[in-house]
Amino acid sequence: MSDGAELLGMFLHLAWVSEHRGRPFATDRLLVLAGALATELGLPSVADSCRHRVLNHNRQHLLRKSASMADALRSSDFAILIQQLRRRYPQERVEQMMADLGIIVGNERQTYDSDEEYALALLDRVRRAS
Repeated sequence: MSDGAELLGMFLHLAWVSEHRGRPFATDRLLVLAGALATELGLPSVADSCRHRVLNHNRQHLLRKSASMADALRSSDFAILIQQLRRRYPQERVEQMMADLGIIVGNERQTYDSDEEYALALLDRVRRAS
């Protein structure tokens, strides 16, 4: 698994925890980051699933202006949002949040055939938490 796919998994795990704890705006921020990263990793179905989850919760989100996460990433307004979120949630902080919550991913990814299948399974977990 690549470092990017590992970070994607962490974003999705944390989104699930946020959703489970009733923190929808934190969930949205983590899903936006996951969607942007999924786009960069070439996982458009994961990216668009993240986008749809955010819009289901917040129809006025900046993502509404774009037909896909890839389109959003080409927007200067959205690029500013991603930059702010990446400063707020750098990989080191995400790793610390995972540790603080006692989430140990271990070899979970290896039970799936691809990074995309793994990410979609995690997104389904987020969906079921709501």
